[in-house]
Amino acid sequence: MHFKIVNCPDRDFKPYVEKAASFFAKELIPNTRIRNNCHTLIIFNNKLVEYGCAEIQDYNTAKRARDFLIQIHPGIGVRNIFETLAHEMVHVKQYVNGELNDTLTNWRGKKINSDNIEYWSQPWEVEALGKESGLLTKFAIQEVLWEVFEGFRNPLAPIEMLPIQWKKR
Repeated sequence: MHFKIVNCPDRDFKPYVEKAASFFAKELIPNTRIRNNCHTLIIFNNKLVEYGCAEIQDYNTAKRARDFLIQIHPGIGVRNIFETLAHEMVHVKQYVNGELNDTLTNWRGKKINSDNIEYWSQPWEVEALGKESGLLTKFAIQEVLWEVFEGFRNPLAPIEMLPIQWKKR
């Protein structure tokens, strides 16, 4: 998959975003021929009211989605940026495979009225939410992210005992 990254919040962070996007694409779209014919523009947009979003930008001559836009809010912190990127890449996979259409009215060949389904129960969101954590953990292990960024810990290290911490009321 080809990526272009725009407005990255930190010049040194951009290579990590590209590595993460490529890693998630390989995990989610194992077919190299299909993956190599896809293009994704990743824009960091501080005007977003959500963490991120993904949409189809264009189709190939066979009317299959192959060009995508992912937008991510740059102010959500490094861990949330990676997790949001993983989540949105699941949606890209859904579009690539024809599992989800751009109007959110067809899921894996069945008609869906997404207006009648709570966001957290929409099947494409259930899948994306379910996969984001595992994708991020695998990427963190591969890149040893706990040695680079705050907010990551080695999931293979012994458990560090932490107390339950309540917010002051």
